[in-house]
Amino acid sequence: MNSPLISVVLPTYNVAQYLQQCLESVAAQTYRNIEVIIIIDGATDGSYEIAQEFCKTDSRFAVYWQENAGSGPARNAGLERCKGEFVMFVDPDDWIEPELLEKLYEAQCEGNYDLVASTRIKVEYDSKGQIKKIKPQHLTDESIVGLETVRHDYMRMLHTGVVSNPTQKLFKLSVIRENQVEFPPLKRSQDIVFNYRYYSCIQSLRLISYSGYNYRYMPAQLAGKSPTDYSKTIIFLYNDVQTMYQSWGMAFPEQEMCNWFFRVRIYTFLQIVVEQGGDIPSLLVDPTIRHIVQTAKPSTSYLKMTQRLVLARSYKMLKLFLKLILFIK
Repeated sequence: MNSPLISVVLPTYNVAQYLQQCLESVAAQTYRNIEVIIIIDGATDGSYEIAQEFCKTDSRFAVYWQENAGSGPARNAGLERCKGEFVMFVDPDDWIEPELLEKLYEAQCEGNYDLVASTRIKVEYDSKGQIKKIKPQHLTDESIVGLETVRHDYMRMLHTGVVSNPTQKLFKLSVIRENQVEFPPLKRSQDIVFNYRYYSCIQSLRLISYSGYNYRYMPAQLAGKSPTDYSKTIIFLYNDVQTMYQSWGMAFPEQEMCNWFFRVRIYTFLQIVVEQGGDIPSLLVDPTIRHIVQTAKPSTSYLKMTQRLVLARSYKMLKLFLKLILFIK
């Protein structure tokens, strides 16, 4: 049986110190029929030259330059150039195990699934660049078939991380193009929007327990990643998911969704703002943000205290409390 072409899209911006390892890991895949599309998103650190040199050693790799526009537009530029039947995304500061693509494709063949998803290995580094902890994560092998069943399980897939990021998954390029699914022009969280918009178009999903994607986690470098106006993105995401449920003709799981948004988006963002010395009150005056916080039913003591301080508008106390949590961690 002829193996179909799989496209690998690799958006790249200023991660020259990690790029070679990433490229070598993709080239070493046991599934050989691949094309690798590297989009250099205005990098200024020599990433373009590294990619150019690598492409000379492997004809399956091609590199393209664009002015800096962000990872979303870079991935869109990669998708436009894809010729494969399937596509996978890899981030340039991560690396993958040799069998990842083969495992994803083998699972896809079992039922011609619209989406095949695995999870990742979290490799945490300290401030000196040394590996501090390796935490393999695994999904449970599962097949979900049927439009209604897939959509009913959306919330569960959100909790398990299946619709959180575009890496370690195999997408059908035909589904992407027929439904014009693309990454939106957001500074952050473009990935989750792409994922749930793709998810909205599928009728079958396969989860595999194999983890072969190594996610480079560097807490010291995360603080500056969320823009100061990220609260606008949270509002957009919440309203957009509501619209998605309306288009499905399904009741919006407001309680569960508020729990998730408060824990994963709002609380995490507040921590980043405090770490950067930002202004908390301006983030929490929007009615949608306050509705999410008020509706949420947090399960941990630190989230309950955060909720209480937000609703009481005790922003000085909230800032001190979040600083204490960061110190303890």
